Amino acid sequence: MTAGKRISKWKKQILCILGSLLAFAAAVYGENVNNPLSKGYLERGNYGEDSRYYDIVADGAWEEPLACTVEIASIQYREEEALKVMEELFAQIPQMILGENESLNQVTTDLMLVTSFQDLGIRAVWQSKNPEAVDSYGRITAEKIDSQGISAVLSVALTDGRYKREGEIELRVCPPLQSDRERAAEDLQRLIEKADQEDLAARNVLLPQEYNGRKIRYQDAKTSDYRVIPVLGVVLAALFYGQEKEKEERKRRERKQLLLLDYADVVYQLMVYIGAGLTVRRAWECMVHNYERRRENGLVQARPAYEEMALTLNQIQYGEPEGKAIDAFGKRCRLQPYRKLSSLLEQNRRTGTKNLTQLLEQEMTAAWEEQKHTAKRLGEEAGTRLLAPLFLMLIVVMVIIMVPALMAVQ
Repeated sequence: MTAGKRISKWKKQILCILGSLLAFAAAVYGENVNNPLSKGYLERGNYGEDSRYYDIVADGAWEEPLACTVEIASIQYREEEALKVMEELFAQIPQMILGENESLNQVTTDLMLVTSFQDLGIRAVWQSKNPEAVDSYGRITAEKIDSQGISAVLSVALTDGRYKREGEIELRVCPPLQSDRERAAEDLQRLIEKADQEDLAARNVLLPQEYNGRKIRYQDAKTSDYRVIPVLGVVLAALFYGQEKEKEERKRRERKQLLLLDYADVVYQLMVYIGAGLTVRRAWECMVHNYERRRENGLVQARPAYEEMALTLNQIQYGEPEGKAIDAFGKRCRLQPYRKLSSLLEQNRRTGTKNLTQLLEQEMTAAWEEQKHTAKRLGEEAGTRLLAPLFLMLIVVMVIIMVPALMAVQ
């Protein structure tokens, strides 16, 4: 094998090794070129920052490399630099502390006194020389301020930790600006206070009836808002309406389930009676009479399928045509199986079909299968509803087990 073929065979491996060596060299170079230690110095932190700690290894100071941790203080101003920065900062402070005020000659809301300038490493200490007007936090403390305002002075000391620059800022605290609404409320309060002082011997104080030509009506500010009562009435009405709709829907679902569960039994009894030689009407009467007798003896509860059959029998006995009454029976049940059954019975009445028993037997077989599916579905729904109590029981058991254990640990 020639050298070219050997190189071609191991080409990928060679490229991987060369690539890793190049990456290693680039990483080492990048670390050293950006590391101030390779140039023999350490960087300080910015103004006002905490000291920096470096873990370094010194090679050559001893027979073996020496490892140590050093603390390097942050950079600090020289005296002339510090005083220059503080002078410039002091000139900007009046605008910084205004807050919502337009100028220091008309201070109507609290000031925003800045205590730290982190980017410059400067701290500010404030002190009020007129605490009755404004405190050392810039909050207005004067309660009654006339239109002339109150003069006040705030002293501030700027320092970087070594050098200090002190100064004073003059301002005037003025009464807060009032809106028309606030002014009207203050005027009305003043009128009521005047009425109170006019006759202190009187049991009642006559309140002003007009203000600027407008008639005034009074009410207690703490009076409950009874408007919520009709709102609650509407909400309750909506809830009751929803409850009634839900109750009707639940009754409809229960009726539908009972009809489906009884369909196979209805078809089976019809098949037996008709197979024994009875007419459809006679078989119908026997089924209704058996159901009513069992109801009177308390053996069964009301079943919608047989109740509809009893109503159909009453209609026939009072002169309703048999075919029309049986067709109405299928429509009242509102289920496809019962409509199909009424159609079979009506077809037999019109055409005299001889194989009605076989048709009912086929229908009964299909009905039994459908009843099995319905019973299975109801069982699955009941099982799903039982999951919630099981989860609650599981939570209770976990609490019973965990609480004593946690108390024992504590």
